[in-house]
Parts: sequence; C-alpha cells; structure tokens
Amino acid sequence: MASRPYTLLLPFELCERFSLHELLAADPAYNSGEAFRLREEFDVSGPERRFVQTLLRAKTNLWVFRCNQRLFCGDFIVVDMSSASAELRRRVYVLELKAGEPLKRVGGVQLARWPEALAEIASVHGVIAPGVEPELLRGGEREVLEFLGIAQP
Repeated sequence: MASRPYTLLLPFELCERFSLHELLAADPAYNSGEAFRLREEFDVSGPERRFVQTLLRAKTNLWVFRCNQRLFCGDFIVVDMSSASAELRRRVYVLELKAGEPLKRVGGVQLARWPEALAEIASVHGVIAPGVEPELLRGGEREVLEFLGIAQP
C-alpha cells in the first residue's frame, strides 16, 4: 500500500450487518491484509453508525465518506450530490462529532488535514472539484443533523 487513504465512501444503506472489512476487501486498491489493517482506521462506532443511518435515510442526495481516524481529517465528510456536475457541488461538510456538544463552525487539531481528505475525494471519486471550501462543523450528532435540516423526534 503506497499511502494510507484519508476517506472511505460509505454505502447508501448502512445496515446493522454492515461489514467494514468486506467493504475494504471489495476495493481492488487493497489486498486482504491491507483491508484488515485499515478497518481499525475507518471503524464506525454504534452512535456514529446511527448518525449515518439517520442522515442517509433522510437525505438521499448526500454521500457520506468516513474519514481515517488516524489522519486528523474529521469523522465524516458529507457531499451534497444535488448538482449534476462536480464543479457545481459546493455544499460539502467536514464533521467532527462530539456527543452532547453544541454545534460550532470551527476546525481544530482533529480537522487539521481536511484539505488532503477533500483533495483525495476530488481526485479518486471525482464528485467535487479541487479546491472546494467546506463548512467545518463540530458538535453533537443531534445538533449536526438539525443543522443539515433533519428533524429529530
């Protein structure tokens, strides 16, 4: 493996039986051993899984990328795919989830390498144009979902 990836595109339906190892192993860029090692770097906890499930069920126009937890580029990157062209997709959010915290539009150490993660998404997936400026968001799952327009019961 030449370099560690910053992001991993999550499936549109992150079900309970979702296997991160199977998702990584299905990528031809990684052999089985690399996929096994990377699963720790991209692991999704129970609350994070519920957050992504809620997000993807409510907003089918969004793509969610899991960020490598060892590379300081946030927890998730969310891209609004409503526009047909990558050059027109300007709604991009870099998220750092912190349970119970109010929403803040800030960076910080845990988001220090978001530019590299976005550059990877632009070059590998081609869903955004290079140099797009995201909104950096830090806060609790509920607060982030509300910011993104998803009502909570």
